[in-house]
Amino acid sequence: MKKRTYIYRRFERFWHWTQAFLIMFLTITGFEIHASYELFGYEQAVRLHDIAAWSLLILIVFTIFWHFSVGEWKQYLPSTKLVKDQVKYYITGIFQGAPHPTKKTAYNKFNPLQRLTYFGFKAIIIPAQIITGLIYMFPSVYSQIGGVGVVAVIHTLGAFVLIAFLIAHLYLLTTNEEPAASVAAMITGWEEVSTDPAEEHQKHMQTAVEKSIAGYYRLDKLGKFVDVNDAWLKMYKCHDRENIIGKHMSLTREPKHQQELSNIFKRCMQGETVIGIPVVRKCKDDTIGKHILSMNPVFEGTEIIGVEGFIIDITAIDNLQNQMYHTVRNSNAGYYKLNNKGYYIDVNDAWLEMYKCDNRDNIIGKHYSLSSNQEDLKRFDEIFASVIQNGTTITSEVARRQCKDGTLGKHILSANPFYEGTQIMGMEGFILDITQLDEEDLKK
Repeated sequence: MKKRTYIYRRFERFWHWTQAFLIMFLTITGFEIHASYELFGYEQAVRLHDIAAWSLLILIVFTIFWHFSVGEWKQYLPSTKLVKDQVKYYITGIFQGAPHPTKKTAYNKFNPLQRLTYFGFKAIIIPAQIITGLIYMFPSVYSQIGGVGVVAVIHTLGAFVLIAFLIAHLYLLTTNEEPAASVAAMITGWEEVSTDPAEEHQKHMQTAVEKSIAGYYRLDKLGKFVDVNDAWLKMYKCHDRENIIGKHMSLTREPKHQQELSNIFKRCMQGETVIGIPVVRKCKDDTIGKHILSMNPVFEGTEIIGVEGFIIDITAIDNLQNQMYHTVRNSNAGYYKLNNKGYYIDVNDAWLEMYKCDNRDNIIGKHYSLSSNQEDLKRFDEIFASVIQNGTTITSEVARRQCKDGTLGKHILSANPFYEGTQIMGMEGFILDITQLDEEDLKK
């Protein structure tokens, strides 16, 4: 399955075209310096070559920072997996109509051969050109290493490698199913790419874990913390993850609640999944908070190696309505994700169950208005506009939903923006069912 996906970010496109221009310009002026032809004149060619070289070096510095700050450096990690299949495809398979051995996705932009090539380009060729180029610029340096001869040979050889890379890059572009669309993608950022529904869902859930108000935790089989997200730390009023990782789960409970937590942990270590348990937590500053706890076993093969789950804070709500603890006891959090136009990108099974919908395809691509009646839609419009336009985070608000069968339900809603770089791309969050809290109110 394919879908139109925002795969190349704004800086990524700027860097690609600027780097391409600078490398081609350096090649043109460089070969004129070698007296291969006359275009600008020797002195002018040297001056322009130096300017382009410094510009490329500055661009590379900014690009390295960008790659590591947004995590895109992972796209270039070389892998030997499927390399032989990829080579075979380019040598013979492509002429026999064979299917491509790998598929491009937003999370895997390059095939294994491209990864190896780009890694060599970034880690060997470009550094070699920069180092030899800098030596070229400063005569006092190459005079100390016995002359410029070897440096010149390496720098010139690197130029020929870059030309070969450019030719191969343009040729491989023509092997795509739609070459023009691939070029357009590097202009607009959008491309039709293969999608793996499981991978897409996993990435969305990972984003939800990292950025939502639901606290995520993971414990090893001894009950010691392996991982927590920022929302979990915030609920426990802890500012340093290092103060939690490796510590026993008992630090999050008062003595009178220790046995309850131990019992839940033992149940999960025996393979049981626990959902919607109301509990009282002890924060790092010794204050008390209340939340809904879920916990399920983590497997490695057939062996349970620990547990993980979510906590959803209900301290403020609980102060208003104590009976809500019992209402949400057996509930499960429904996850949703909307794009910046308000259309559903993803929902989980719990969300579908709350909306009494048995087919995700009936939801994905539809506008959020289908899940609210006219009376409640105005408020959801306000929430959506506030999140998308201002980056507001809604931690917990009681809201109503219109289910697919026309009935109404009630839930606690959380909503927060998700980003592509610094740009808000949409809204995501969780809903926690509280329909049974007040049946009479729903009938009004």
